[in-house]
Amino acid sequence: MKKAIHVVSCGLAVLLVVLTFSVVTSAQVKPTAVIKRGYEVELRSDTKIMRDEVNSSGDVITLDEPTDGSNEKHDEHEHFGRGNVQANDPLQDNIQIFPGFRPFVHFTQSETSVASFGHTVVATYNNSAGIHLIPNPSGPGLVFDRIQISGFSTSTNGGKTFKSGFFPGVDGIPFTFGDPSVDVDRHGNFFYAQLGQDVAGKGAITVNTSSDGLHWNNAVVAALDDGSDKEWLAVGPDPSKKSHDNVYVTWTSFQPNGQELRFAMSTDGGADWTSKTIFIPPADPNPTHPQNSLSFSNPVVDRSNGRLYVPFAHFSNSDTDFIQMLISDDAGKTFQFAKFNIPGAPDPTLLPIVQPGELIECGVSVVNGQVQINARLALHQGNDVGGSLTGLRRFVNATRLIAQPAIAVHDGKVFLSWNTSDSPVFGDPNSHSNIMFMSSPDGGKTWTKAIQVNPAGDPHHIHPSITLGEDGESVHISYYTQHTDGSLDLSLSSLKEDDEAFRVDRTVEVSSTPFALPPTNIPVPTATNPFATTNYDRNIAQCYALGEYQSVKAADGRIDVLWGDTRRTVTEPMNKLDPLSGVTHPQEDVFFQAVSPE
Repeated sequence: MKKAIHVVSCGLAVLLVVLTFSVVTSAQVKPTAVIKRGYEVELRSDTKIMRDEVNSSGDVITLDEPTDGSNEKHDEHEHFGRGNVQANDPLQDNIQIFPGFRPFVHFTQSETSVASFGHTVVATYNNSAGIHLIPNPSGPGLVFDRIQISGFSTSTNGGKTFKSGFFPGVDGIPFTFGDPSVDVDRHGNFFYAQLGQDVAGKGAITVNTSSDGLHWNNAVVAALDDGSDKEWLAVGPDPSKKSHDNVYVTWTSFQPNGQELRFAMSTDGGADWTSKTIFIPPADPNPTHPQNSLSFSNPVVDRSNGRLYVPFAHFSNSDTDFIQMLISDDAGKTFQFAKFNIPGAPDPTLLPIVQPGELIECGVSVVNGQVQINARLALHQGNDVGGSLTGLRRFVNATRLIAQPAIAVHDGKVFLSWNTSDSPVFGDPNSHSNIMFMSSPDGGKTWTKAIQVNPAGDPHHIHPSITLGEDGESVHISYYTQHTDGSLDLSLSSLKEDDEAFRVDRTVEVSSTPFALPPTNIPVPTATNPFATTNYDRNIAQCYALGEYQSVKAADGRIDVLWGDTRRTVTEPMNKLDPLSGVTHPQEDVFFQAVSPE
């Protein structure tokens, strides 16, 4: 096979964006955005943008403009924490240095999904250590010869030790784009979904399979879709043949008229797939209503009856967004919406939320000669460094937030959790955020009143994941907690039902030590762009640190928790082009902890 090389533009290396805001100057909104506070909010994930840039670019990464400093290279400095198990292999981390460029510090592992079967634990995550550059063989600059963002670490002893690797792409090509989602069937077969591409470079949802969690087959195309993003996978019994498991994947597809919710299914263990579109939301002239914009679907199968649930976020052009949920009783042939019946909501199928975080500026990009303001909902740490174009605050240490709902089901009972702001205003800098929970005893027909899961006191609680104990009754929700000093922990709250109402029984800090946010929004002003910023891991999007989710699963008498964590550090090489030359700062890893359910 001829070796593939991707030639990329400087916009990919320096200006990768998760949410790109550009001031709305016309009634026409681009199909990948919604309007928030007068800006077009780009909905694509960072890995989707990276794949789009790689597949469309015809330029090279050009030389960086010089700054003060020396060009001496230092070895990275690492601190190891105690009490939790680091799942990713730190020896995979690497720094590439080329004359005329700031260092390429490939040290980001985050955005986790975990599945367990007996003593086997499969930890999956985005991993920038799988990105590799070489001098452009056709001229000046640099090109990618490997982009394997999809990483895994597998334990066969219940999470005491792990072995790490990268998922192979279609036909073994070294190009995978992450957004991990992993699940396991009743026989211990593991399935992993990711953003990928076929051998011709066309965007695709791809799925890897493994019978032991250690050895993975080459990825199979579940669906070709250049617009695909934010896929999620679920495994469970076919409703008409409960002794047989189906594999389902849902994802967002960006199309000219907005986003569509798409669906793929395999009935033969992931070898063959069928796919279709299951929801195309229309635009609405009322900006407070849901628009033609959605993402962050999260399918799950009730293993008692094969019913499939697909919650997702549905966006408005105003402060309040919504969660909706599709339900299928015939393996995805037909779907109907669950009804939440929330007073004041525009429709009974809508659960109103306000996305958490402050709207901050994460640099300014120049794309095809047009200026775009890069802003995101984020948690941050440290002081506002000022100097923004918009007047929004700028923080060097930040991590992006999203609104993916978390769901678990058992024997007709549905358990739903989400993060939300305590302010009615999108991006409010004075807001706090909480983890909410509600349940349905009858498959989504009626719902309990939503309750707050996290304890009072700390300002922010974000990115929930939910699992049920083996009895199907106890509920366990993991989430990040940000303390008043800006540091974070990974928390786990357990809920029990008393008199047909759930209450929080206990909350523990799963992480054995608090951790700080890394520098992901570093000012790198130039003569042509005085508002530019970069992530220290320059191939990763600005303001991207902990990823867009973390993961918890119950198995074999354990509650397995997997999260992005920044307790370890890296020392930047001495380099006159690097604004962090010689600086030691936090870097992202993936940590694991098995927690007793009682």
